[in-house]
This record gives sequence, structure tokens and C-alpha cells, in this order.
Amino acid sequence: MHLVKRSLFLSSIAAALTLCVAFPAGTQAAPYIHPKSFDIPAIIPPPPVPGSEQFRIDTGFLKNARAAATQEQIDRGNKASHDSVFDYSETLGDWFNAKDLPKTAALFEEVTDETKEAIELAKHYFTRTRPLSWKESGDLEKSDGYAYPSGHTTRAFVWANLLASAFPQETKALHKQARQKAWYRVILGRHFPADVRAGKLYGQFLAKQFLKNPGFLAKWSEACEEMHAARKAAHAEHHDKGNGLQSDGKPAFPGV
Repeated sequence: MHLVKRSLFLSSIAAALTLCVAFPAGTQAAPYIHPKSFDIPAIIPPPPVPGSEQFRIDTGFLKNARAAATQEQIDRGNKASHDSVFDYSETLGDWFNAKDLPKTAALFEEVTDETKEAIELAKHYFTRTRPLSWKESGDLEKSDGYAYPSGHTTRAFVWANLLASAFPQETKALHKQARQKAWYRVILGRHFPADVRAGKLYGQFLAKQFLKNPGFLAKWSEACEEMHAARKAAHAEHHDKGNGLQSDGKPAFPGV
């Protein structure tokens, strides 16, 4: 009997260790979206065919955008190239940062990783060559690979659409910032306009796929709670300062 109990105990230990290896602590057990199942040409129309009128218009817009770009726009575009979801603090406020929002940061890291896989699948489906103009800027950004759809634009709209679901009143402003991120890719010569239009469509589609997944929604609910609490605290602090009070309710200027 003792040997039987010992055998069962060792078996349970082995099973537990197997589960730990299969699902390490802090990792996602299953993906939220399944890009390999997507009908990509049904989501994104094909890029303009070289020699077509659409291709002529696309390349013409690229040349005009680069010719009209100011140095300030180029500098902002280069900065935006090294992007993060927390760039949207420009729209939402300084409270939207990774340090104060650990759950949100962790979830968006998963979202960004899965979005990257979806982007690569779409790029390799269409295999559109990047415009040669990206090499002219001298920027060190790694720009080899395919152009369609724009990865930066896709990410920008995934992030913007998810955040808009949490802050509907900021939808217009979030989408405006996403469009700015997209247009920088054209100004910098990294992408044709059609690439960023496709990225917008793809990003909107991917955001909807995330929001359909029960596992994602469970974590998204926690992230939204964290974000709303941080925003409320930031607004309360701002209000107190506006009334001459510190965040602890004491006068900001004792003795006045």
C-alpha cells in the first residue's frame, strides 16, 4: 500500500511539472487571434499593380508627400517610427504610461506580439516591394522586407481601436493620432499611401478579433479597470491643484 501511495504521489508531481513546462508562469496559454486562419485578400484588397493608373497615383502621392514634408515632420516621423502603445499618452494624458499601468502594459505586449505575426503573414502574402525612397533618408531603421500592409500603421490602428473601446469619448482623437502615425510612414518614404491604407483596414480588423476572444476580454476588463482608475486619480489630482490643493487635500501654498 505504501508503495502504491508513493507511486501515485510521484505521478502527480510529474504531471504538475509537465503542466509547468507547457504553461510557464506569466505566459499566455493560448493565442487571442489566429492569423493563419484569416482570408487575407478578403480583409485587404491587393496593392496597385505596377504600370496601372492606381500605381501611378500611389507613387505620385508618395513623391508629393516627401517633397512637401517639413523638417519638423520628418523629425517627428523618425521619433514615431520607434513606436509604443504608450505614445497615445499624447492623446490620453501622462497618466497613460507603462510604469503606472503594469497590467495594461503586459497585455499590450501580448497584443503587439500577436499583431506582428499577423502583419508578417499579410506582408508575405502580397510581397509588395518597399519604395526605394526609404533608403534616401539615411535613417538606421531596419526597413527591409515587404511593404504591404504597413506594419507601423497596422499596430497604430490596433492600439487606437482597442483604446477607443475603453475610452469611446476619445475615439476621434485616438484615430487622428493613428492617422498621423500612418502618414509619417509616407513622409519618410518608408511606404506608399496604399500600404498605410491597407494597414488601417488590417489594424481595425485585428482589433475586432481581439475583442471577440473571451480570454482577451477577461484580461482587457482588468486593464480597463486599471486605466480608468489611473485616469480618475490623475483628474482628481489636477482638480485639486487647480483649487490650490495638493493631492492630500492640503493647501498647495501653506500660509497663503
